[in-house]
Amino acid sequence: MIDWCKEMLGFPAGASGLLVSGGSMANLVGLAVARSATVGFEVRDEGMQAAPQAIALYGSTEMHSSLQRAVEILGMGNRSLRHIPVGDDYAMDLRALRETIAQDVASGIKPICVIGTAATTNTGATDPLAELAEIAQQHAMWFHVDGAFGALAALSPELRPIVDGMERADSLAFDLHKWGYQPFEVACTLVREPKAHKDTFALTPDYLRHATRGTAGGDLWFTEYGIQLTRGFRALKVWMALKVHGADKLGRLAYQNVDQARYLAWLVTESPHLELLAPVPLNVVCFRFRHAGVDDDRLNALNEELLIQLQEQGIAVPSGTTLHGKYALRCAITNHRSRREDFEILVRECVRLGEALTAGEPAGHQA
Repeated sequence: MIDWCKEMLGFPAGASGLLVSGGSMANLVGLAVARSATVGFEVRDEGMQAAPQAIALYGSTEMHSSLQRAVEILGMGNRSLRHIPVGDDYAMDLRALRETIAQDVASGIKPICVIGTAATTNTGATDPLAELAEIAQQHAMWFHVDGAFGALAALSPELRPIVDGMERADSLAFDLHKWGYQPFEVACTLVREPKAHKDTFALTPDYLRHATRGTAGGDLWFTEYGIQLTRGFRALKVWMALKVHGADKLGRLAYQNVDQARYLAWLVTESPHLELLAPVPLNVVCFRFRHAGVDDDRLNALNEELLIQLQEQGIAVPSGTTLHGKYALRCAITNHRSRREDFEILVRECVRLGEALTAGEPAGHQA
């Protein structure tokens, strides 16, 4: 399974990999290796209190919260994580990144890692990964990519250019229970340098000593590449799906979801009652109901109630987020069974519920 992941995502054959429970754990594994490989001392023995100078990691303001958690859990502290602004496309501002790195270096702070995102959770935006790889190389930093669902865009020839540069990452985290269309839970971390990966986690007490034969035989023990000792057989369901469907079909389904997102965005822009709140580069569509003469504060409350009614009435289950102070209905499309008529119903019901809420009328289910 790991070999398939490396081949499909352009990682070198000699890289190491680990299947884990989800994207949060995959990011934690990647950043743990980044810390051990870059801080310049034996952090496993001495702990971060032995650091000779302050360190810094860099990611966009749109990076996933699991990355902050990982930084905190690894003892590096949230203050070491720089939240770099994004542009109108919600991708990381490279000029701001370079300026922040320069300021840190001038202050005696050591840059150790830059984090790129392949499809952000909020809007599906992808950071300029190839440029981030160059910046990481210039400053001898680790380059980690959080590709939770965006990494598997590489399975589609039409979408692969969006994630160009991802293959240059030192570590890559991604979920297979999103665009891999697997049931929860399975994700993966790939690490370019297997020795750095193993050195971060390997611990071999007598009861886990390797042997040349029997159940303790074999050189590759996944317990030496992550946090878990006891592990479920996550690879089986992924292997079976690939044997039945093949990688090409997964790529076609990913592109189908993106095409559906573009269709939903078109429906939103065609409606005088709805407003698109962010670009739609992949499969995430953020929009809201709007009404003339209603200010943003009231629209925020109205759209939040609209979302709840969509869910409670069993019409659809989008999530919510806030973009530039505007509450948005967020549709992340990763279901291979979704059809265009589903999005037509969603738009129709958003308009109906929004108008009823604006008028202060009860909004019963009509879908």
